[in-house]
Amino acid sequence: MATGAPKDLVAAGSDVENFEAFREQQRAAVADALIELVGTSGFAAVNVSDLVRVVDMSRKTFYKYFPSIEAALVYTQKMVLTGMRTEPALRHKSGLSHFLGQLRGIADLALERPDRMIFLGFFDFAVKGSIPAADRETYEAFTVRLAEESLSAFAQGQRDGSIDPGLPATETVLASTNAVFGLAQRCLNASTTAKNKGLTGRLIAAELHAWEAVLTAK
Repeated sequence: MATGAPKDLVAAGSDVENFEAFREQQRAAVADALIELVGTSGFAAVNVSDLVRVVDMSRKTFYKYFPSIEAALVYTQKMVLTGMRTEPALRHKSGLSHFLGQLRGIADLALERPDRMIFLGFFDFAVKGSIPAADRETYEAFTVRLAEESLSAFAQGQRDGSIDPGLPATETVLASTNAVFGLAQRCLNASTTAKNKGLTGRLIAAELHAWEAVLTAK
């Protein structure tokens, strides 16, 4: 006797999944085009006309996926930030290793995808302060979740004894994250390091080593 859902329902479900996967591919293509535009145009205003030209998409199609250019920018920011947190936590043997892995994700982004790191700087400088109300609530909730992930790894380290229990959690997480992120951005923007990947890598490695010394339980 045959079991499972009827074939027509299975096919319908597959069609929905395929359609959603296609929509996500289109959104990702728009995000990649935005990253490219920011990298080539610097802090010049990004507009829909230039964007659809780069991504080879009509304006009508663009608005099927995003209600505005600001919504596309927020989507791109979230995509880049999420990409820095792809390493499963289970691989880490301690909270310190887990937290340092998150910091290392920032460093890896700067070394492997500098265009994405440049986009993050553009977003913070030119976009974040003017996010429309319709997108602000969901974006703020997203950033809170990222912060909670970092605080969770830090707390894990203080519980298992790998991170100094005397360190204030919120202040240390913010200070270390901003320090690594700021150094990575300065390396990409400074003439002496922008084209010297080896030097950039050594500077960031030194920063991570310094923070490991600060964090490690004495």
